[in-house]
Amino acid sequence: MSARKEDPRAIRSKRLLKEAVISLLIESQNLQELTVQKITAKAELNRATFYLHYVDMQDLLKHVVYDIFDDLSKKLSPLLQPEHVDLDEHRLTFLDYFYQHRKYLSVLFEEKAFQKKLHNFIVEFVQARRDLNKIVTEDAVSKDIIASSILGILMWWIRDGKHYSSEYIAHQMSVWMTRRY
Repeated sequence: MSARKEDPRAIRSKRLLKEAVISLLIESQNLQELTVQKITAKAELNRATFYLHYVDMQDLLKHVVYDIFDDLSKKLSPLLQPEHVDLDEHRLTFLDYFYQHRKYLSVLFEEKAFQKKLHNFIVEFVQARRDLNKIVTEDAVSKDIIASSILGILMWWIRDGKHYSSEYIAHQMSVWMTRRY
């Protein structure tokens, strides 16, 4: 049994609605100002099209967030391969993603649910790296400390330190991670 292909019009409509959300977040910098009416107007679609694809605003926002984490997973997947990888290069790729999308990610960072999801994403990534490198530790707290540290750096950088480049932040993180105190 073959999987049914999604109608290209549906794909296009969903893409336009998601792009409209991101555009409106960049413009207003406020998640609470988003409405179905504003999104459909920006996407040049009608409300019926919106409700054909999404139950409500939260459903659409959930899909936007899923897309963000899918993108992050793709950016980080080379770090989960057994062959030698350049950690500094991939750290920079990871940070570049946040810098390129900082205008709307800064709005999402205000949401506790997004922060928690990103924290859990980082914890899972740290564990996957440990598994890959066969690092066995019973100290689960250390993963939370690492994830909280990275999340804290990202949140500060995106909110207050936007004038620093991805390269600068990557270098600072590299120095911080290799120092022995």
